[in-house]
Amino acid sequence: MEVGQAIRDCRTARRVSMAVLATRSGLSQPFLSQLERGLATPSLSSIYRIAEALDVAPGTFLRPPERPGVISHQSDPQVIQVSEAAGQVARVLIPGGRSGLMEAYEHHFEPGRGERGWFEHPGEDFVYVLEGEIVLEVRGEDPLTLRAGQSAHHRGDVPHRCVLAAGAAPARTLLVIASP
Repeated sequence: MEVGQAIRDCRTARRVSMAVLATRSGLSQPFLSQLERGLATPSLSSIYRIAEALDVAPGTFLRPPERPGVISHQSDPQVIQVSEAAGQVARVLIPGGRSGLMEAYEHHFEPGRGERGWFEHPGEDFVYVLEGEIVLEVRGEDPLTLRAGQSAHHRGDVPHRCVLAAGAAPARTLLVIASP
């Protein structure tokens, strides 16, 4: 509910109708209505699309750190979906709100929970595999299999996604997004 409320607050503060937001973001008006009423949870991709449509940082809609501007431990990190089509989730470690320079997520990959969709955004990505094995796919490049302890760096504006390696056990990654 808190993400939906933050989206509604931002949209109304900027005097953007839900219909205009739907057009700008490429998301359906019924879906946006469900988000704002807390009946649906947005994916990371949808958060980026809405943020771009409202000209704000994606972290605007995520829970701010308990002590802004100070390195702090969040005892109850926010959990979001990675994709509406897949049951995969991410824990928000750094929402990227105040400075907008960096975001960080702990992604969880579970077998049988669906594949993540392609994603693109401004900036650069750094992914580090904490456990398990994933495949990083960047459009125009050969897929790259990464195991625990391995990392990769790529441009965010090129469509990309991480998927669980075929036949692999659950995996976890750390994703850090650096904004331009």
